[in-house]
Amino acid sequence: MATEVQSPPDTYTFQLKGNYLSKGRVNINLAQEECLWLSLKVNAEGGENAIHAHAAEEHAFIVMEGEVTFFDRHGDGKVLKQYEGIMIPKGAYYRYLNTGGTNLFLLRVGAKFAQEGGQETRVRQDGTFLDSSSSENHHVDGVEIPGKTWGFGS
Repeated sequence: MATEVQSPPDTYTFQLKGNYLSKGRVNINLAQEECLWLSLKVNAEGGENAIHAHAAEEHAFIVMEGEVTFFDRHGDGKVLKQYEGIMIPKGAYYRYLNTGGTNLFLLRVGAKFAQEGGQETRVRQDGTFLDSSSSENHHVDGVEIPGKTWGFGS
């Protein structure tokens, strides 16, 4: 007896492109499915400044342009430059800062694990939810530099 194989859903493409910023940061969603997503993070300065972990998510960051320093829960830093990356296992506490003096472009790939109870996955060290766009996380809205683009078609 033959097993019927379901066709996968339609595929789609995306392009790595974004605007340079005069200040702040933005997150550009590139592609997303239920368990996997890709985004381009652009930081004129700052980063994800409050130490946090993702309880049901693993992700990786790849430096496309600029320099970033990732810090662990003990404050130990690791500097990454263009085309270098870091893997963050679920539950690992970290924060990052743009330390290159220019705009930072990071490709972020995330994978979500099933989690019961609909709990938030971005948490402080005490286990409570941390909003990535909060003042506690030192969020500053991005201000684009008109006409100055990065990536595809630039």
